[in-house]
Amino acid sequence: MKRYLSQLFTALLIVMVSTSCKKSFLDQVPDDYIDEQEVFGSVANAELFINGCYANIGTWGYLNSSFYVSSAMTDEGKQRWVDGAIIFNNGAWNPTNFAPMSIEWTNNYASIRSINVFLSNYDKIPDDPNDPQRRSRLRGEALMLRAWYNFRLYRGWGKIPLLDKPLSPATDGEGVFVERSDLPVVIASINNDLDAAMAILPEKHTSASLWGRANKTICLAIKSRAALYFASVLSNPGNDLSRWQAAATISKQALDMALANNYTLTPKYEDAFLVYANSECIWGRSMGTTAIDQNLQPLGYQGWSNSGPIQDLVDDYEMKTGVPIKATGSGWDPKHPYRNRDPRFYSSILYPGARWKNRTVNIYGVDKDNAGAAGTNYWWRKYMTESVVLSTGAGASIKGWAIFRTGELYLNYAEAQNEAVGPDATVYSAINAIRKRAGMPDIPAGLNQTQMRSVIRHERRIELVMEDHRFWDVRRWKIAEVVDNRPVFGVDYTIAGATDTTFTYFQSQTRSFDASKHYLFPIPQAEMNKVKGKNPGFTQTPGW
Repeated sequence: MKRYLSQLFTALLIVMVSTSCKKSFLDQVPDDYIDEQEVFGSVANAELFINGCYANIGTWGYLNSSFYVSSAMTDEGKQRWVDGAIIFNNGAWNPTNFAPMSIEWTNNYASIRSINVFLSNYDKIPDDPNDPQRRSRLRGEALMLRAWYNFRLYRGWGKIPLLDKPLSPATDGEGVFVERSDLPVVIASINNDLDAAMAILPEKHTSASLWGRANKTICLAIKSRAALYFASVLSNPGNDLSRWQAAATISKQALDMALANNYTLTPKYEDAFLVYANSECIWGRSMGTTAIDQNLQPLGYQGWSNSGPIQDLVDDYEMKTGVPIKATGSGWDPKHPYRNRDPRFYSSILYPGARWKNRTVNIYGVDKDNAGAAGTNYWWRKYMTESVVLSTGAGASIKGWAIFRTGELYLNYAEAQNEAVGPDATVYSAINAIRKRAGMPDIPAGLNQTQMRSVIRHERRIELVMEDHRFWDVRRWKIAEVVDNRPVFGVDYTIAGATDTTFTYFQSQTRSFDASKHYLFPIPQAEMNKVKGKNPGFTQTPGW
């Protein structure tokens, strides 16, 4: 155990180089003789340990990788390069080869193990005489983080092993012999940790130095999302209404607490993802200044054009009047398909002919993708800083990735309340708050539950685009077998004369989704091999 703790602590110190701490301690090189007392005998060292437990909470790149955005693995976008996203989209993934999802299992359980080490040694940590709440705050952080990592595992695998102590590695005969718990048990465990954390943590930290650390509002936000997923058809095929009622109650509590603590909608939609530590961000982390711009901007702007939106997403943005583009009388003009659309379209997508950095995006000139790695001729505008010069970094500004923001809580509540009781006035109010901020008209009155369900799902698709929601939403709703099981299209255009432009749409990719198994991930084969013949209760995900 001492050797394991030494290796773990060394790794965490590497992760935590940006955390302020005593230089003399960081200059020490832990060896195989470090023990729990050395790590947890100091509250400062214990906080360093907890800092490392935040490493895998999530970031703008899919599963902590700047090259695997989850939007490219669903009906939001397409990845250009031959990588794990393409293997996933063509249905070729399996328990041995399903990158980049397999790292999710490894990273989340590594984080849970670290948290369990902390909790098992909590009694060794002394109080801080200058900050009497510091020690208990760290415990609250550990409990919230364990709940968050268990939720991330639940959303991918459903039934999961629940670990509440620092089990030894599989080679020592313990770690892989825990059976997968039923879904109600998993959700209860997540909620128990969150409730225990909320009893300790403040609703919001007042010190800017604690921004991004666990608090009670974040705990309720996690409970809201977990309750929504647990009530959805993937986890709730019998449509137990009590789950929707619980989700509505929890989501309302989360939204009310967020608003009471000034986690308010930003004045402009784009401020929610271009302004660091903005008012709407309940929990987030830094995205740096230029990394996402470098990855996603068009080639002609010195970006790598790594991923971009697909035509299905483009078509789902309504007209500015709130009417779908294909509805009779919408006013949509196929000769000018990008005019008069939902303002969020212009904040999220770069399209052929758009003005960007003082010139027009040109898909037949400098912005054309490399042959053999064709995109869709759309690029992400969301998260892009127009002023940045990628060759020098001039004009860049730090941006934040919102793991939870208030806009989601409005949508969580609207969905749960509509499913629990129907489209009452509070559902309309929540949806219209989102649309008003975006500059869109209120939704029509008199909708029935089914119609409101479609409206809410549309709003989630548009409002939360490229924020790591759609990938999971289409699974919990069990519509991935439709939306992720069809060709992906891009756009071309030809110009005849001075004004006559004809847009055509080409198939850019074919996708495959097998409803018999693809809704949940397989356990990595390496993990299954460890228990083969030893633990019959630890079974592979159904279908795999």
